[in-house]
Amino acid sequence: MISVIIPLYNAENTILAALDSVKNQEGNFDFEIIVINDGSTDKSAEKVQQFIDENPQLKIQLIYQENKGVSSARNAGLRLAKGEWIAFLDSDDVWLSHKTKVMMKVLTEN
Repeated sequence: MISVIIPLYNAENTILAALDSVKNQEGNFDFEIIVINDGSTDKSAEKVQQFIDENPQLKIQLIYQENKGVSSARNAGLRLAKGEWIAFLDSDDVWLSHKTKVMMKVLTEN
């Protein structure tokens, strides 16, 4: 399994694209997505919850914490991660559709 850790702070305009980019990865990968809401004051968390509700087939956790900064949010995600592999994704970024396929090929080649 690949644990995708997404720190979230006031990213209501970009978080859905980030989540979609994980959902739309080429290949048959087992993801867990851990979104750490780092004290957002906009509708970011509501958008993530709506995405979770609309995509029950995905393993997504939405965790809340006081605003402590991106490093703290990433560390909180790491503590919860269960995957053999860890991948970080910022809430205002997207992955190309072949990113995981290429990454896993490089990581698992002998």
